[in-house]
Amino acid sequence: MIQVSVILPIYNGAKTLPKTLDSLVAQSYTNFEVIACIDGSKDESEDILNQYALKFKKLTILKNETNRGLGSTMNRLLYQAKGAYIAVAEQDDYYYPERLQLQVDTLDKDPSIGLVSGISEFYNGVEVVGKFPGILVHGNQYPNGEEMFMLNYKHQIKVVNSCLMFRKSVHVDNGLYFTQHYPSISVDWTYILRFSLISKIHGLNQILVRLDRRHERNSVTSNKEKQFKATRELLRSFAYEYPNIIKDEDFKYAMRSQYLMEINSKSGMTYILAWLYYYIQYPFDKRYIGSIKKRILHKKKIYFN
Repeated sequence: MIQVSVILPIYNGAKTLPKTLDSLVAQSYTNFEVIACIDGSKDESEDILNQYALKFKKLTILKNETNRGLGSTMNRLLYQAKGAYIAVAEQDDYYYPERLQLQVDTLDKDPSIGLVSGISEFYNGVEVVGKFPGILVHGNQYPNGEEMFMLNYKHQIKVVNSCLMFRKSVHVDNGLYFTQHYPSISVDWTYILRFSLISKIHGLNQILVRLDRRHERNSVTSNKEKQFKATRELLRSFAYEYPNIIKDEDFKYAMRSQYLMEINSKSGMTYILAWLYYYIQYPFDKRYIGSIKKRILHKKKIYFN
């Protein structure tokens, strides 16, 4: 009986898909199926998947005739999954060989854990330029329940969504789903927020995935304006939905976190004007001073190096 279902949503993924599939073939844990869904794209992804058909215990290929978005595609993939554990993969990421084994061992050992993720490293095509999330990188562990919910609400998602593994029973028994309300970039965040209130989320202090973050990478997250608009709407919606957990000061803090992210995405004079605009409104938030200090130090480092 297959224990793990690896679900893989695909949209125009032909250029990076082989590397992702190769990393799944190389997993030390082998009792898993791969279920891929091509979400309305017309590239060579299906041909590439067919070339790997005999390399997995089971490979299922689904197709959406039109692009339905990440939320809808994820829900379709989950409906087809037969494994007790669901592992999420993305079309442009590399998974280290022990990824699945480490996560299966964690869930097998502790029934109270509903979801497990780990550390991701960011790769620019030449070198690793960062690791996420800091809480796991520094050897710490996620809090539980409402504390975990608030950590991810106030400071944005702190769980690596491209290497999630969770119990299908928790998903089904609690009526969870991947939302279609927000654009694709916020789908995983809403899922983690809701999941944190019903089951324990565990973080492995190990690197499980390398994320491709080259400048030429074609990704939905490259549409910053769409991303920012979706994030603001998410924060407002959850404040309305969970008023007993999210206080007004929490909502305002979360929005300032978002504004800071928007500022840091800019460069040159655009950054300076945006920084001034928000700093004048929120001079008491020390994170804004920290932002410009980091920017100055970063520029000096580039100049002297």
